[in-house]
Amino acid sequence: MAGKLDSKVLLAGRQVFWQENLQRLFAKEGWDFYILTDDFEVPEEIFRIQNIPTVIYVMKEDKGSEAWITGLNGMLDMARRYQVKHFYLVTRLVYPSSQPDRKNPETMELVERLAEAWRVTSGMHITLLRLPEVYGPGENSEEGLVADWLQAARRGENRPRYRDLDEKREFLYMDDAAYAVFRAVSREYAGEALDIVNGQAVSASELLNCIKAVTGKPLALVRGENLEDFGGPLPDASKVREEIGWSHKYDLKDGLALTYREMNRLAEVRQQAERKLEAEEKFRLRKEVAIPYLENIAGAVLMLLAAWLQGGSTVNPTIYFDLNFVYIGAMGILYGKSQSLLAMAFSSFILLKMLLGAGANAVALLYMPQHLLHFIAYLFVAVLTGYFADARSFERESAAWQASQAQERYDFLRSLYDESIIVKDRLYRQIVNSDDSIGRLYRIIRNLDSVATENIFTQAAYVTAQVMAVDDIAVYVLGKDGYYLRQKMRMGRLASLQPRSLKVAEHDYLKNLIDERHIYVNRELVKDTPDLAAPIVYQGQVIAVVQIFGLNFNQWSLYQQNLLSITMRLISASMGRAYQYEAEAQDKRYYPHTRILRNEAFQEIIQELRERRKLQGDLPIGTLKVQRGEMDFKRLDELCGRMVRNEDFIGELQGEVYILLPDADDSICNMVQERLARNGVGTVRGETVV
Repeated sequence: MAGKLDSKVLLAGRQVFWQENLQRLFAKEGWDFYILTDDFEVPEEIFRIQNIPTVIYVMKEDKGSEAWITGLNGMLDMARRYQVKHFYLVTRLVYPSSQPDRKNPETMELVERLAEAWRVTSGMHITLLRLPEVYGPGENSEEGLVADWLQAARRGENRPRYRDLDEKREFLYMDDAAYAVFRAVSREYAGEALDIVNGQAVSASELLNCIKAVTGKPLALVRGENLEDFGGPLPDASKVREEIGWSHKYDLKDGLALTYREMNRLAEVRQQAERKLEAEEKFRLRKEVAIPYLENIAGAVLMLLAAWLQGGSTVNPTIYFDLNFVYIGAMGILYGKSQSLLAMAFSSFILLKMLLGAGANAVALLYMPQHLLHFIAYLFVAVLTGYFADARSFERESAAWQASQAQERYDFLRSLYDESIIVKDRLYRQIVNSDDSIGRLYRIIRNLDSVATENIFTQAAYVTAQVMAVDDIAVYVLGKDGYYLRQKMRMGRLASLQPRSLKVAEHDYLKNLIDERHIYVNRELVKDTPDLAAPIVYQGQVIAVVQIFGLNFNQWSLYQQNLLSITMRLISASMGRAYQYEAEAQDKRYYPHTRILRNEAFQEIIQELRERRKLQGDLPIGTLKVQRGEMDFKRLDELCGRMVRNEDFIGELQGEVYILLPDADDSICNMVQERLARNGVGTVRGETVV
């Protein structure tokens, strides 16, 4: 029930513009709401610390990329490991179309298949919530059609035309979308995929009219090269009302008006901010230009004041030093040659004024060396201090330019390095996951690491199918007399159509394969004959045959034959180890001098048959419970040994003796019962142990 103080929900996946509305809804009802962003370094910490029971995952739509698979798989894996009770996968509603080039439906189909696979394997409650296009304030033009068309109408731009303007699609205002998701989560909806639609779909023409009515500006659609579909068949809107009691609040026109009003407000705010920044930048530039001149003028005024206080002379009578030199040097050091020369001009004007005020003649001053040298000293100080200041400024600019160039080179080399790492990782994954990579073959072949012969036969089919990349495999075991092959394991539809037993004399390819122990290749495409067949050899004798059906055209190659030959050798080696182990562990597995399995060994056989059934699928196993009375195991083995097949098993389980008949239907079970009864052994059917 919603509103419990201990209720917690985590929002993950794609960041959507309406997630704040969703957060407010949950917070209002007393839920703890967490948001898992992409830059969160350790996402497991939220699950580990907060014990999240509910996850809302918004699907990322990365067209042409498999990144969404990694993200979704990772989140589902974390949800499974931390025992999340409800996992809501929010996807975009797509419309069925006959156009083969539409990628969204295919992507959404993969998403739903992936969710279904996780639901089956993990047992989690994974619920799909399909939303149409959600629009509202804060939506970018890249995020949806509504925002893009409203922006285009504001700017007087055109947009591409659609194939059929009368096709309809759904649009949902963000408040309605957030409330629908909240209702589904708070009511713990765990049914089938839910299409959250309001039943008010509109066509492209109707949407254009609504936009014109809201904005007061027409929007034109122009024909382009590739026309897309606007909508398609619409889902039923009654289901969402019945399941979670949700109905929409905003119709399209009201939602567009709210969105457009907010869009204009944000545009005005942005314009004001831009104008403010522009004015501040202009003021800053003007201030940078004006301050040196203002300080220079202030320095000149200060020198005039000092000369007036010193009795009309710029030279201090106490220390016999011209203060103008300090003024010129300060301007040169602070601002460089341009300001120092200006300060020199002001100082020369002040000196000239003071000399003229003392009664000197302007023309005569040009012929008086002491005054002329004074002016030259001003110029020398201005040039000297300005030169050093400009040199330091040039060095700083040069160092900054070199640093920027070094940074550009570093960024370029870093990008090359990152690209090479990406390429290396991609090539590594291609090599590791390629069909003939050592890593992949090792992961497959290690399934043969067993000492149980039944498991080796089961894994022989699985390993061969994985290594050869085929679907139809049958494994036949050769009888002790060498006349018949009995089907032990099968995988795939074509293999299930093959006979359960084969007489060697009736098939030339089997006789050659058993005699020569070489791979058989059906080059003549003989009917009712496998495409490839290979022997499993133990101590120089063929003990089983692996048959492959339904090969693709590109698999008829010498490479595939060599790969099959190597696989058979590995299987034969594993089979040899299993036979050797069984020979050494005979006393531990069987009762003395019988083929009756002890309780532990019989349970292992039962488990191996269960694993075989998982791989094979249709594996009927007949179970006969033996009524042995006072009969000992040795006598029971003498009576039953000749009545059951080599592929059948006799064993003790919890004090009772059972006979397991793999791949046996009712007729075979009845026949075995009759044989045993004629031989004095009573059996009962019906109790299943596998």
